[in-house]
Amino acid sequence: MAISYKSKLYDRERVFTMAVDWYENQPLEGVLYQGSQQMGVYFTGYYEFAWQMEQYFTKLQYPRSVMDRRELCSIREDGMQREIVREAGRRAGTADTFTIRVTHRQNASWQGTVMNRAGKTFHFSSFLELVGWLETDLRGISENSDQETETSQQRVEKYLRIVMSCPEVMKVLPDTLVYRFRKEKKSQTFMIRPMFYEHNTCQGSIYWKEHRKQVSFRSFLELINMMGAAIRDRSSWEEQADVI
Repeated sequence: MAISYKSKLYDRERVFTMAVDWYENQPLEGVLYQGSQQMGVYFTGYYEFAWQMEQYFTKLQYPRSVMDRRELCSIREDGMQREIVREAGRRAGTADTFTIRVTHRQNASWQGTVMNRAGKTFHFSSFLELVGWLETDLRGISENSDQETETSQQRVEKYLRIVMSCPEVMKVLPDTLVYRFRKEKKSQTFMIRPMFYEHNTCQGSIYWKEHRKQVSFRSFLELINMMGAAIRDRSSWEEQADVI
């Protein structure tokens, strides 16, 4: 039995089950269950999966995050879109069912193990590694086939496209990506420059064009959390005309 900050936490409560529906060239979909609970929450895409997991970590107060979270913007409570949590009962994923155990949250990322329905287990040292393993397992390809030829930069670029499901991606410089999201004739544009690739993840800077803000990120997970929070913040779209 593990001990969280303020209460006792049984080992089974630290294990998550991810029932996945997956189709070629479409965002990942599924249901996430905590422990032995019969009801879980729906998610669409890896970003929503990560967001739901972070909500569980906050509620459980385990595992402890070693680093304070960085934000690209200060989100006002009235500016955040209300999250609609859709629940579902226990089921198996049509593509696969994964058992995930996150034991640490170091280097602004996750560390732990993931096991598929066939019992194959992988130890990941970052969220980026977890996404990479899930993708290769779902596609039924060799874990080392891409890694032998991919550079760290190419790997980050590939999985960033998959995780964020962005409709517009441009490469303006060899080391700089531009991601643009649109809504009601307004846009949110992010210039991303990964510079280092330590701890099996990436570090660099992100510049939010419409709001003229730049922040350094310490991991792939922190990068997608920054982008996702900015996009989901209603006030960031409403105030756009005043800041451009």
